[in-house]
Amino acid sequence: MITHFYPAAVRIITCVVAVCSAVSATLLGTAPPPESLKVLDPVDLRTTAVVLTMALGVVAPVTLLIADPLRCLLLKAGVFAASGFGNAMMLSPLLVVPFQETSTMIAVICSLTLTIGSIITYMESVERKNARRRATT
Repeated sequence: MITHFYPAAVRIITCVVAVCSAVSATLLGTAPPPESLKVLDPVDLRTTAVVLTMALGVVAPVTLLIADPLRCLLLKAGVFAASGFGNAMMLSPLLVVPFQETSTMIAVICSLTLTIGSIITYMESVERKNARRRATT
């Protein structure tokens, strides 16, 4: 059943993830660096967080839209999981800025939803192939 709605859902939810990640990275990039850090350089930490969020939260999911939605499902599940963890990194109390928490949380939830949806769709496709193989023997 989920295979029927997966192609449309992956396009819509991936766009939500990309937009929310871009908003979070922009809000973090324009905020002043955190001052409570003693060991790490606050500017480097903020820059690294922004670059990782843009790479894992925006670029990687959007590049998956190029391929057929029902191909490379395990790769998509891995990329969406990495996107979710990359966005979850932004929820650290050392990095978070006002209004960023909401968009980051939406991106994390949508990424994990796409990860679970990709795995379930992959499992359904394997089950269908096994059923066809059993029917022919």
